[in-house]
Amino acid sequence: MIYVRVKLYGTLRRLSQPETPGLWVGEVPGGITVAGLLQWLGTRVEEAAAVLRNNVPCSLDTVLADGDEIVLVTPVGGG
Repeated sequence: MIYVRVKLYGTLRRLSQPETPGLWVGEVPGGITVAGLLQWLGTRVEEAAAVLRNNVPCSLDTVLADGDEIVLVTPVGGG
């Protein structure tokens, strides 16, 4: 298991822990990718429009490491 910190924006905020709105902190399986993290959190990969790993843009197939900080952003619509 590895420890990650996930900042959640847009509709993904619903995945936050109750005591920390906009944030999920915890352990996930070692070797997990960003796509796997999204599934672990209970959402679809299509919901993330942008992903940052330690403040650097990354892809959904990026493997996470212990202590990573992930930022997940949803698409924004307007009109």
